Amino acid sequence: MTEMPPMLQWPSAKLMGAEFVSFDHDALTAEMAFTPPAEFANMRGHVQGGLLAGPMDEAMGAAVFLATQGKLQLTLDINLSLLRPVAQGRITVKARAVKAGRRVSFVEAELFDTEGKLCARATGTVMTTEWPNMKQGPDA
Repeated sequence: MTEMPPMLQWPSAKLMGAEFVSFDHDALTAEMAFTPPAEFANMRGHVQGGLLAGPMDEAMGAAVFLATQGKLQLTLDINLSLLRPVAQGRITVKARAVKAGRRVSFVEAELFDTEGKLCARATGTVMTTEWPNMKQGPDA
């Protein structure tokens, strides 16, 4: 599996302006781009820090989805480090499945601004699950 199925553009991904960019199967790394809506801005005009967890969680989920051949993930925890303010505009998140297990996976992500500067890092623990009401994934 090397690309995200189009049906994975659920409401939260659409709200964040999600776009699947690529997946490196050898490194278990997914890259996604996001264009946060204007409503994500804080009083300084930057993307509100807590709202950066959404794109990072989405990209980490994509890495797990692809590393586990189509399983969904339920996030158990996210540790987010904000390194610099993120201006409104297109951002890129690179996420990697550090260890993709049958039930629990460990992931990490880095978020870059429009200039390619590292702005945030995250690690997470997720539980892999089957698709609701399905046994084999989105194409079954």
